[in-house]
Amino acid sequence: MKIKVKIILILALLVLLFAWAPWMDDKAVHDEVFEERARIDGTIDERTGELVCDYRVAWFPFGRWVASCEGGYFVTFWGKIL
Repeated sequence: MKIKVKIILILALLVLLFAWAPWMDDKAVHDEVFEERARIDGTIDERTGELVCDYRVAWFPFGRWVASCEGGYFVTFWGKIL
């Protein structure tokens, strides 16, 4: 019975670790989304190249939520932008 409890505890800790994702740096996530999506979603004005609305990064389980004026993106703990 002790082995089952240990396995369950280890699995629960792994799930909590992935949900928290402490290795994700908000600035790095911001920069990654900015590079990939800023011209597409209207964050940067197409004609002038000026920043219209910057991204805000917030913690979300299993990743980060990156929001702008036009919408938002979920960045998974492995780095995929959805």
